[in-house]
Amino acid sequence: MLSRLITYIQKHDLFRLSSDKILLAVSGGIDSIALLRLFKHAGVKFGVAHCNFQLRGKESDGDEAFVKALTEELNLPFYCKKFDLDTVSKDKKSTQMAARDLRYEWFELLRVENGYAYIAVAHHHNDSIETLLLNLTYGCGIRGLHGILPKNGKIIRPLLYANRKEIEDYVISNKFEYRQDSSNVDTKYNRNRLRQGVIPELKKINPDLENTFHHNFQHYRDTELFFKYAIEQFRKQLVHRNGDRTWIDIEGVTSSPAPLTLLFEFLRPFNFKSSKIQSIYNSRNEESGVIFSSKSHLVLRDRSHWIVSAIIEDKNDEFYIDTLKGNQGVFNKENLCIEWEITDTISTKNNNESVCFDLDKIDFPLHLRHWRSGDVIYPKGMKGHKKKVSKFFKDIKMNRFDKDSTWLLCNSKEQIIWIIGHREDERFKIEEQTTKVLHLLYKEL
Repeated sequence: MLSRLITYIQKHDLFRLSSDKILLAVSGGIDSIALLRLFKHAGVKFGVAHCNFQLRGKESDGDEAFVKALTEELNLPFYCKKFDLDTVSKDKKSTQMAARDLRYEWFELLRVENGYAYIAVAHHHNDSIETLLLNLTYGCGIRGLHGILPKNGKIIRPLLYANRKEIEDYVISNKFEYRQDSSNVDTKYNRNRLRQGVIPELKKINPDLENTFHHNFQHYRDTELFFKYAIEQFRKQLVHRNGDRTWIDIEGVTSSPAPLTLLFEFLRPFNFKSSKIQSIYNSRNEESGVIFSSKSHLVLRDRSHWIVSAIIEDKNDEFYIDTLKGNQGVFNKENLCIEWEITDTISTKNNNESVCFDLDKIDFPLHLRHWRSGDVIYPKGMKGHKKKVSKFFKDIKMNRFDKDSTWLLCNSKEQIIWIIGHREDERFKIEEQTTKVLHLLYKEL
């Protein structure tokens, strides 16, 4: 067991045996005791962390006392924390999941505060098999097939090379004491149902089940690497960033070999669940304009793309500009920058970002806001013809996200002076009798 442990640590580059300090999670059960004893024999520098969730009364307190006594005997640093799950908001999580989150949060805090390189937990090969079967039962993608990984960030699992029987033989043959956890035989937990009912039946079909899964995991992990590579190649072709938004090519996705899977991979980082992604995919045949939401992002089905944008909470969509002081200045708000200057000449750089107005026609204070239903503009160059702003947006094929983020510069009478970055209003244009010119230059921050 010891030589295999060292080989496994080195093969998977879990940590540096000669120098890294490891925080070892020890419940007192046979698995964590096996890893503790192996670490001690291998000369690993480590401390022990124990969680007491007080779920089994005196039994839980007995586990704590046992682990503490063992660390004192072996002269190991010991950290212990009691948790009261009844006072913790589980947010629809099971007791087991809430305990897991609390445990790892505390482990990470200990790791950082005490200079440990990694957190070691005593998952073994059979735990990995059970995890795979649970994932298949609940439903999973290819990532659910690789079992428990040897290393995940600062979490390492040096005991994955061994199965349950090997661990039991090691502990019992060396007469190491350990604690029995009564919850490990309670069939109200799905993992225990698999362990006690399903896996023994599978072993009747294949007595060499553990070894078969050892090879399976390697195949699944290699397949996942190919899968990730292919996804990234499609991502380079079909997904691009434009400012703070992500654009996904609809035709490119739908013509791929596995469009729904591809779209799932593209949208998964934005917290969209499978059922919502199915609805987004179904929208490929619908008219543009429909919007879907996750807890953090929106997806707009536009003409040729799905456009992803973050949800902005408490967005202020109106800002006031008081009477301009002096002859020039700058106005900054959110992602907007407007440089202004009062001159007696028209700028030679007149375009959608650099515009000029007759200052005497403008009623202050000015204010910036986003468009509203019913807004109208008299577009410059259209000889006084009125047009709804919504129609103007439609004519220039502006998507919904851009509509909602485009700024309007209005006067005190709510008349639109400028659809910023797009069109000025005819009513405020420069004429022959103009004596004061307000020059505005728009920049995105």
